Amino acid sequence: MSAPGPDRPVDELLHDLQERAKELRCLYRVDAALAHPEAPPEELVRAVLAELPAGWQHSGVCVARATLGDRIYEPPGFQPTRWKQSAPILVHGETAGWLEVYYTQRRPRADDGPFLHDERRLLHAVAERLAVALAARQERRDPPAR
Repeated sequence: MSAPGPDRPVDELLHDLQERAKELRCLYRVDAALAHPEAPPEELVRAVLAELPAGWQHSGVCVARATLGDRIYEPPGFQPTRWKQSAPILVHGETAGWLEVYYTQRRPRADDGPFLHDERRLLHAVAERLAVALAARQERRDPPAR
């Protein structure tokens, strides 16, 4: 995203605002998916992965994958590519896994390879939300000894 200012064309500003709106809608949908305390962790992870691509600039060629411990969650036919962003899923300060977003096709250069800086922030925010939800489920299942 370019620096704000009076010299930016209106269509560029509009594009940036539309991208922020997509990211915000993605966060809302992720929060809604994580708001089910009775759902098993696998269901939460799959719901988050289903919502993630819609928050990226090139959502039509975007797929998401998560690794938690020795489990890998990915869409059918998933093939990793070199166009990837990743964020750790930190539960109680330990890396419990990774959240990854891939473009399946080459995209134009942006801030971070084909990705926008705000998309990296979005990925880290979603990874953090997922970690909080997983930690809460773990604590309900295994309450700390008193």
